[in-house]
Amino acid sequence: MQFELSVNPLDQISGDAILIFAYQTERHPKLFSGFNKLSIKLQSDLTKAIETARFTAKRGETLDFYVQRDSLVKSVIVLGLGKKEEFVVDDLRRAVGVLSQKKRDKLASIALELPGESEIPTSKEEAAGIIVEGFMLGGYEFDRYKAKDKDNKILSTIIISEKNSDLVKNSIKKAEIYCRATFLARDLVNEQAAVATPTYLADLAVGIAKKDPKHIFCKVLDRKEAERSGMEAFLGVARASDTEPKFIHLEYRPDKKSKRKLALVGKGITFDSGGINVKTGDGMIDMKMDMSGAAIVLGVFSVISGIKPDFSVMGIIAATPNMVSGNSLVPGDVVRALNGKTIEILNTDAEGRVTMADSLSFAVKNGASEVIDFATLTGACMVALGTDIAGLFSNNRELAERIKRAAFDAGEKVWELPLEKDYRELNKSEVADIANIPNTRYGGAITAALFLQEFVKDLPWAHLDIAGPAFSAKATDLSPKGGTGHGVRTVLNLLI
Repeated sequence: MQFELSVNPLDQISGDAILIFAYQTERHPKLFSGFNKLSIKLQSDLTKAIETARFTAKRGETLDFYVQRDSLVKSVIVLGLGKKEEFVVDDLRRAVGVLSQKKRDKLASIALELPGESEIPTSKEEAAGIIVEGFMLGGYEFDRYKAKDKDNKILSTIIISEKNSDLVKNSIKKAEIYCRATFLARDLVNEQAAVATPTYLADLAVGIAKKDPKHIFCKVLDRKEAERSGMEAFLGVARASDTEPKFIHLEYRPDKKSKRKLALVGKGITFDSGGINVKTGDGMIDMKMDMSGAAIVLGVFSVISGIKPDFSVMGIIAATPNMVSGNSLVPGDVVRALNGKTIEILNTDAEGRVTMADSLSFAVKNGASEVIDFATLTGACMVALGTDIAGLFSNNRELAERIKRAAFDAGEKVWELPLEKDYRELNKSEVADIANIPNTRYGGAITAALFLQEFVKDLPWAHLDIAGPAFSAKATDLSPKGGTGHGVRTVLNLLI
């Protein structure tokens, strides 16, 4: 998808459609100033069409008006943004995302005017970036295995009536970078597990590093190397599968040395059968998505050279499927993590936290000054927050607030949950330092976070349980069914 700036007013731009934004009001929708750039005749005809159709301008609601007379465009689209008093800038992103999905294979080009600061509570340049994200994220498809319809139009060009502004250009470029990273994460999650293997992820990481060897380092440990390093927890999960596990260590190093080193740790279970505590058939259908945390890390690193953070960033992934075989871990087994803590395995379907024990320990051992991990970790988090909101846990107030601000700006929902210290006893083991599941069915998202905390020492750390928003069972405003890339744009906001 291409985004072009044009100094011409809307009615002098050639394309398939003109886009006009509108707020919902009690009586007639409040049309944005782009409406005033249309001819008097077109304004009159459009107003009558709005009244006839009883268009209300709810968020994402569209009205298509086909131009009957000679014009440079074939139609005018009015897009609702909801009520002005309830509006936040993410409503613009989501409304445009809905439009992009509707028009993805119906139009080739759309022209629009950026909303002014008197119309929405942000600058024109920020609005440009949000609109770009809406069009790109909403227009995403994972169609690698579908037959292509060559007759369909593809929405490929968005023309923005705006002077040639460097601020607007930079905002568009940033949004395109964010979306490319999100698309990679979505592609990885949507890909079949037979393709997106640990080796596939490792090769991708190596390829990312090769594109910028000056700034990005990558080392991949195979099974034997991980064993020599003392990653018994990770390899305990991996031993049930013939698929070669890979421990991936990426590191971005800025031109100027910095004491700050942020570690991004992503859960990398490329398929989760549940192990010996095997899942039900229905519970296993979407389990190719259990590496969504790893997909976030790889998505971020794929564009990190374009973001250019002024501090070091590590990306850490322990990649393996969790399968069933005669070599599987069984309840009662004990494994030792990289930091020396022993873990009693009481349920093999709580494997992600076991592999992440080694990933988090590795981050600490390799000099991280702060750690953020991402994991499709618990169904309990979905019970608490639903499918659209990630659970946030942190031992550091300043880090938690930074993540919440970054997530809000990205339109990626998070909600902070407590690290209740009294619940630590629930993870107690009689034979090891800690058990991989608690002795109660309640508070499962909290006890899982408390388990992970045992492997970060006292470093500032945050855990995002993305079990709900990482994979959508139906289309949302900004994505089709499948992987969403939730978390990528939040992290990129943190890196700027």
